[in-house]
Amino acid sequence: MSHVNKHLARTLEQQHKRSVRGLFLKIQDLNNKCTLLRKRLEPHIDMTVYQNAIDYVNEFISHTTILNLKFITNTQNLEVLVLHTLLLSYVLENEDPRSFEYEQKLLHEYIQEIFDLNEHAKTLFINHQEKMLYYIQSQPT
Repeated sequence: MSHVNKHLARTLEQQHKRSVRGLFLKIQDLNNKCTLLRKRLEPHIDMTVYQNAIDYVNEFISHTTILNLKFITNTQNLEVLVLHTLLLSYVLENEDPRSFEYEQKLLHEYIQEIFDLNEHAKTLFINHQEKMLYYIQSQPT
């Protein structure tokens, strides 16, 4: 392989690494924003009412919970981010919409940012949304 081809390959690899790292940092930033939004809601709502939704989300989180999100493997994970927004969405849908208009707006912006990350995000969101609702409805009350 010529020197030019090796240099080109190395440059493309570095560019790809930066792109992937940037994606993970965007995911982490959105997860942090979702955590802040949830913490903003918690004093005003009873999170125990949403235990089934929390349990569903927690099935996909390693070594911690959505209410105590830690570890880079969780905070930089697209699936965890999607589930985080689904939980927030479910909570806000079941609360008085007039009380949380600003939070609804923020969450809608976050979801749109997720959809803009890559083509897989929206499919992941829709699939988990259906599965989460089925899981919640199938739990004994």
